[in-house]
Amino acid sequence: MTTHQDDGGPGHGPSLDAALDAAAAEQVAVNQAAGRRTMALGRALAAARSEPTAMLDVAVARVASTTAQRRAQVAHRALVSEVACALGVSEHRARALLADAEVLADRAPGTMAALCAGRISYQHAAKLADGVADLPPSAAAEVEAAVLERAASLPPGRFGALVRTARDRLHPVPAEVRREAAALKADVWLDDGKDGMSWLTAHVPTPVAHAAYDRLARTAAGAKASGDARGTGQLRAATLAALLLDGQPAGDEPGPAAGCPTTAPSSVQPPGTPDFLVTLARGVRPIVHVTVPIQTLSGDGEQPGTLNGATPVDAEAARHLAARAPTLRRVLTDPVDGAMLTVDRRRYVVPADLRAFLTARDVTCRFPGCAVPTARCDVDHTVDWADDGTTDAGNLAHLCRAHHTLKHESRWTVEQLDGGVLAWTSPRGRTYLTSPGAADHAIGQLDGWAAEAASLAAELVPVPNSGGDETSTGPPDPRAGPAPGRHESGIDPPF
Repeated sequence: MTTHQDDGGPGHGPSLDAALDAAAAEQVAVNQAAGRRTMALGRALAAARSEPTAMLDVAVARVASTTAQRRAQVAHRALVSEVACALGVSEHRARALLADAEVLADRAPGTMAALCAGRISYQHAAKLADGVADLPPSAAAEVEAAVLERAASLPPGRFGALVRTARDRLHPVPAEVRREAAALKADVWLDDGKDGMSWLTAHVPTPVAHAAYDRLARTAAGAKASGDARGTGQLRAATLAALLLDGQPAGDEPGPAAGCPTTAPSSVQPPGTPDFLVTLARGVRPIVHVTVPIQTLSGDGEQPGTLNGATPVDAEAARHLAARAPTLRRVLTDPVDGAMLTVDRRRYVVPADLRAFLTARDVTCRFPGCAVPTARCDVDHTVDWADDGTTDAGNLAHLCRAHHTLKHESRWTVEQLDGGVLAWTSPRGRTYLTSPGAADHAIGQLDGWAAEAASLAAELVPVPNSGGDETSTGPPDPRAGPAPGRHESGIDPPF
């Protein structure tokens, strides 16, 4: 008698083949669901375009007086936010999903059909959509016909390379013209990762990228040959940081040099040259803001700090950064020093101490899913000051410029509840709550009066000859966000 023993264990458990078959069947179902979602988003986009006023607050004079193109832009932005909240994705992802839905429906119907049938994944469909988005319909059809048959047999990355090759061959616009236009979309993004690490991603012309990488790689190899024990990847990263942060602080006192120079030295090359940018960069003093709970700073606790308002850093690193900071500022000190959190409603301008409180409370833009830090946001009156809204913490919140505009020009509305919670209502009547960004950090650690000043805010500038231990994350791009997705330029990061 022969007993079958499968890979799941002696005499029991699913077989490996059965498990793989089940996974493959589920993948087909996932592909089909993605196709149905894409078609639904296409219908939503068409409906919103047919009646843009459904997304706009046309009662606002400045909306009614704008051009039709401007109203269409605001309506599309409102739709993107609506989709992002409904699907639970970032606005960057929602914008990409809507763009793919439009391209697949209009220019790549065969790819849409293959996706809905489950024969290809959404990643394959998105690669094709990205490749033909800027092509005239006839050229898009040629690219699709040339590559679609091979989609199911190639992983998305290799299929994307195939699409690019076909696109370059069939594109009616000369490569030189396209290269110049694409260079205008060059950018750099910051995405925070885990364990105190982050991604710094650059989208630059291909020759520049390859030359820069070659310099990093050969420098790392030289350091390795000289006896540096660090790994090659670590050495490439250290070389990049050293090249970017080799400038000395531009002075001991805070001033214009702490940000971006307002004028260039007369001795540098004209704007547009590499030497001009290098000279300007060496005149910039990188700044990092670190918030440290008072118990951690005093050594009585090990609660983590935060970098630039949102990124956690361990207690030891937070103390190290705070110790190097030239200035410390106490925040959230209403019970201690009487910081003014309410002012006469006749005063529109937000006082500095109230602004500091709001900065520590909100951390980021308060629109659902937005990760733009408060340093790049406006302080908005939830109930407009012109409508008798008060200038106090219960009626103020940070909004990035895009969502500030959305609040005032679209049918998105907001109400501020107790504890700084914002209740947003979308143009289609769905409600979403956002809590203060610091709820799990400094404010959440307050234990009444006894916690005293919950945290100290430190402004850190690199110290000369610091050995490159400190790096500046800088303000993230509005589209970088915590979740990988399509950024401001519409380019996906390579991770």
